[in-house]
Amino acid sequence: MDMDRIMGVITLKAPVYRQIAEDANATTPAAIITAVVALISGFFGGAIAFDTTAQTSSFNLMGGVIFAIITVILALIGWFIAGWVLAFVSKMFGGKTNTQEMLRVTGYVNVFGLVGILNILVLLTPILGCITGLIGLVAAILKLIGYIIGVREAAEFSTGNAVITAIVAAVVNFLIVAVIGGMIFAAVAGAMAFTGAGQ
Repeated sequence: MDMDRIMGVITLKAPVYRQIAEDANATTPAAIITAVVALISGFFGGAIAFDTTAQTSSFNLMGGVIFAIITVILALIGWFIAGWVLAFVSKMFGGKTNTQEMLRVTGYVNVFGLVGILNILVLLTPILGCITGLIGLVAAILKLIGYIIGVREAAEFSTGNAVITAIVAAVVNFLIVAVIGGMIFAAVAGAMAFTGAGQ
């Protein structure tokens, strides 16, 4: 994994995004980043539960494992769909790119999602939940900016076109992943209910 490129993405350096888009060898690292970030954020998102009434938090290992698996599956599906949709939409605005380039830049941009690991701090004290929430907001904003820079650099067109492309692609991607995710969650919930009923 090229840490210099990851740092370049985090610091929003446009030339680094262009390098990633043009490097055919960057597709695998982009996929790894997407999967690892989804695994970590999914695990901690599913393992940590906060009771607002009692002001306490709890840790559920099985919930974390199940949620991590589902999150990784959805993240990879969403990543592939987003790459294709972004390439398709960007070409409508005169962009010079393809699905592979979009997969590379958006995969690297997913590194901002690593802040999901900070959810574990809630186990120490609920007050840290506010801090992690604030950090998460900042990371989400930076990810959005990085996403737009990545689309712009891969497609080689204006920032305005990149914003429009990202918005259209995000809506389409959300709808598709929401449907697939709904089916997966329904299948898991049904299997768990069936297992519970059989005991």
